[in-house]
Amino acid sequence: MSTTLPVSAASVLERLSAMRITAEQSLSQVQAYLSSNPQPLARVVAGYRALLSDTGRRIIQAQAKVIQARAKNPTDPTLIALERRTVELLTMWTAHAQGYSPYERPATEAEKRGTVEVGAAPGVIIAIAIGAAVIAVSLTGIAWAVVHYKEAQTLSEEIAIVERDPSLADAIAKINATAPSSAPPDLPNPDSGGGFGWFLAAAAVAAAAIFIVPKLGKG
Repeated sequence: MSTTLPVSAASVLERLSAMRITAEQSLSQVQAYLSSNPQPLARVVAGYRALLSDTGRRIIQAQAKVIQARAKNPTDPTLIALERRTVELLTMWTAHAQGYSPYERPATEAEKRGTVEVGAAPGVIIAIAIGAAVIAVSLTGIAWAVVHYKEAQTLSEEIAIVERDPSLADAIAKINATAPSSAPPDLPNPDSGGGFGWFLAAAAVAAAAIFIVPKLGKG
C-alpha cells in the first residue's frame, strides 16, 4: 500500500466552507470597527498575509524534507507520523490561502492614495501597501483575516515543532549531501512587493508539493 498522502480537495473545501461561515458571521462587528478605526484592522490583514506566506513556504519545505528522508527509510514510524502531520498542516494552510485570496485584488489608483482607505462600492474596502504593491481587501476578506489570524499563528507554531524534530534532523543529516534536492522553490515574500500575485505562486507550489509525490513503499 502506498504511503503517499495527497491533500484531499474535499477536506480543503469542507474546512474552507466552515471558515467562510465564521468570517461572514463577524461582518457586522468588523464593519462597525472599520468605520471608526481602520488602521488596526489593516495591520491584522497585513500580518495575516505575512503569516500565510511564511508558513506555507515552511510547510512545503518541511514536507519535502520528510519525503526525502522517508525515501531512504520508508518504514520509520516517526517519519510516517511526520509526513501525516505535514499533510494535515498543508490541508489547513491551503484552506486559509484559497479561502482568503478571492477577497483581495490590486488596488485602483483612487485606493492607492493612502495606505488605508475606506470606500463606498462594492462595499467597505481597505487598501494596504505591501512593499511596492497596494492591495484592496473586501470587508469579508478583512473579517476572514481577523477571525482566522490566531489559527494562522498556530499553524506557524506547529510547523516549527516539525522543523525542530530531532528525528527529521537526524534522517536528513544521513542523506548524501550530493543527492539532487527535492525542495520546492521559495515562495515570494509579501513584503517584497509581490502583492496580489503571491497567492497564485503559493497555490502553484503547493499543488506541486501535494500531487507530485513519489511512492515510498510500504508503511
